[in-house]
Amino acid sequence: MRDLITILVLGSALSLSAGTAFGKATQQLHCSERSCSYTEEIGPSGTKTYQGYCDGTGKTTVDNKNSDMVCHKAKGLTCTVGWFTPISDHPYWSCTCTNWNAIHEAHPDIDLSCPAPS
Repeated sequence: MRDLITILVLGSALSLSAGTAFGKATQQLHCSERSCSYTEEIGPSGTKTYQGYCDGTGKTTVDNKNSDMVCHKAKGLTCTVGWFTPISDHPYWSCTCTNWNAIHEAHPDIDLSCPAPS
């Protein structure tokens, strides 16, 4: 029984450290105009989360009706549909892309549209 507990504790510690080492990277994309386009890079077998922020909107409140984020998938790449997070002072769009190719990097295109400055 003692050996079983030791194995479980060691296995949990290893999976936790692996999760930290191979966890998802987050890339922040700031846009100070009505629309911004980005071409990003994801390494082989990598996953990245992109957070799109609308800067320079003046007094205009950013919401999911006056802004949008589209993460375009490419060969060997899947991306989630952008979702809006209405955090009080800094609302943002987010999507996650995964490169399923174990050899080559992938380059997703990301479009962020924002309200006009007021």
